[in-house]
Amino acid sequence: MKNLDRFANLFDLSGHVAVVTGAAQGNGLGIANALHDAGAAVIAADLAFPTETEGARHKLHPEIRRMVMDVTDEESVKTVFARIFEEYEKLDILCNNAGIIYKDLVQDLDIARFRRVSEVNIHGVVICTKHAVPYMKRAGWGRIVNVSSSQAFLTTETYSAYAASKAAVSHLTRIWGNELAGDNILVHAICPCFVRTPMMENSIARMAEQLHTDAQGGYDYFADLIPTHRLLEIEEIGNWAAMLCGELGRATTGSNFSLTCGQVRL
Repeated sequence: MKNLDRFANLFDLSGHVAVVTGAAQGNGLGIANALHDAGAAVIAADLAFPTETEGARHKLHPEIRRMVMDVTDEESVKTVFARIFEEYEKLDILCNNAGIIYKDLVQDLDIARFRRVSEVNIHGVVICTKHAVPYMKRAGWGRIVNVSSSQAFLTTETYSAYAASKAAVSHLTRIWGNELAGDNILVHAICPCFVRTPMMENSIARMAEQLHTDAQGGYDYFADLIPTHRLLEIEEIGNWAAMLCGELGRATTGSNFSLTCGQVRL
């Protein structure tokens, strides 16, 4: 007789409290919804939460708490985390998803924009992790999932700012995985390639315009760079994050998981 409950329990996050940064849309929204579906109390943190339009393709679950927070502002992070702990008496899951992208050739780089990418994508991860870890140590249990990127391991032209920032996130994951393992705090990174986020939809639209084709043609251009000929969905990113926060994630720490549907041809 099949024991499906045993497998369901591997994903059960009941009793845990999770913070997801950059959760107003895209991968962060997908992660927040997945953690909620797995039973965690979820706080979505972002700079702002746009009004959700009727018929929107993706929406945060209404039970997910929304809090305004700037990951680059240490006081903002400290205040929000303290408020969460005060209200929930726990903060034991952190998903560092907030990130921005900027692309240009090296000779044309705007150093202020390059610096801003580092502030959000690297410093934001460091600040949030620094202030989440004490709460996890107090609980004797913690899970951190960093959203890196396949660009951390690729050499795509014009991606120097973004790729360097994500390479830093991937390596911080390795270091913190070892540093925090003795405290029962496990650290993972997921490294997706093309995901159908609002940012990606904009890229698809621009490519369609360049190719003088429709949205499907723009989508197909990116899909053809992937062996499985499809883009990832934000629900898949969320499912991986939830899996790594559950029992299945106990088998590893400090690892980077490539979510690219094969070797991307860039």
